Amino acid sequence: MIKYYKELENRSDYYLPLVDIQTEGKSRVFDYKVSLHFIEKYHDLFENSEFLIDIYKNNDIDKFFSNSTLDWEEKCFIYREFEDINEDFSYVLENYRKINFTSIDLENYLYLIEKLSYLYEDIFPKNKDYFTSVNERIKVAIRELKNINTIIYDSNKEDNIYQPDAWYITPNGYLYNCGKQKDGYGHAGRDVTFNFNRIKNFVKEGNLYENNGTSNGYLELSRQIKEKGYITAGQFKRFLNYISQPVYLEEINGVPIAREKHIVDLILGIVNAQACFYRFFEDLCIFTEKPQNEIDKLVAWTKDDIRDVLVRCCGFHKIESMREKTITTSCVNYETEFEEYIKNGWNVEFIPPIILDKYNRRIMEYPNEFSSIKKVLKK
Repeated sequence: MIKYYKELENRSDYYLPLVDIQTEGKSRVFDYKVSLHFIEKYHDLFENSEFLIDIYKNNDIDKFFSNSTLDWEEKCFIYREFEDINEDFSYVLENYRKINFTSIDLENYLYLIEKLSYLYEDIFPKNKDYFTSVNERIKVAIRELKNINTIIYDSNKEDNIYQPDAWYITPNGYLYNCGKQKDGYGHAGRDVTFNFNRIKNFVKEGNLYENNGTSNGYLELSRQIKEKGYITAGQFKRFLNYISQPVYLEEINGVPIAREKHIVDLILGIVNAQACFYRFFEDLCIFTEKPQNEIDKLVAWTKDDIRDVLVRCCGFHKIESMREKTITTSCVNYETEFEEYIKNGWNVEFIPPIILDKYNRRIMEYPNEFSSIKKVLKK
């Protein structure tokens, strides 16, 4: 039975208690044109960074794992970092290589190189000292760039961020908000639309997921967050990325952390949504004969609508924003699973799921006649 979330009765009241970072009396100028002096000062860093970019482009992470002696948890961590970098890789490079790039383009590029150098410390332990030195040099450059672009600003106040009415319950029972505003997009770290497009392109290019590495990585991260009861500043930036920040009352090993329930729960929902989403497409690649053909069918059947993909393919349950107390699901035994919701006056609407038929190695649509047959059997 699916957990009853009372907060769904008053979704407009769900907010994150954040603080405007401008309360520190500082603000950033993001369209500042970088001086030639700064470029010349860190010329060596920019020159060597292209080497790190080439390594990432040419590195086959699955091949690396097959020859690696790392344990499972270390592999999961590296796989998550690899996927995280890939999320913004092309975008950051494209902006950095413009003729008139701005300070924020350069800062994003430096952060990308910093992530790569961290990643390579684990992938290439024999060269750890080199990548560590690159990392330290990048930190100095980022600090200097931030100082150049920082101006004094009047102090501000608390900033409660109310969440959009874009809720789902994940197949494994977590509350997920994709962050979408109407027909727009949410942040790439939380809105699976970005990963859906990425997966389609990934498979179209002839690539396949050969295991459940990505989904397992997200599930392991979820386990760690639940066990510890907090999220780090880095996790907040990765999955939510608001300008305003949580009130970090503690640090663990020098890392700011937040234990506020709404923030932790929201990020847990995002992490588990990513896990369940990836699991479906990993299994599609593993258990179907021609994954590209199956994805083409899936796109046609769902009209390429991510909401349909989540509900019909991945097993999410959508909380409808335009209809009061209504849930759309493809769960066949929804009367049992949503018993608590039905008792509390919710309407549950069923749409036929799209099923992974492992025996025939294809996807298939659940019979449209199911609802009619079910009604007859209940009489």
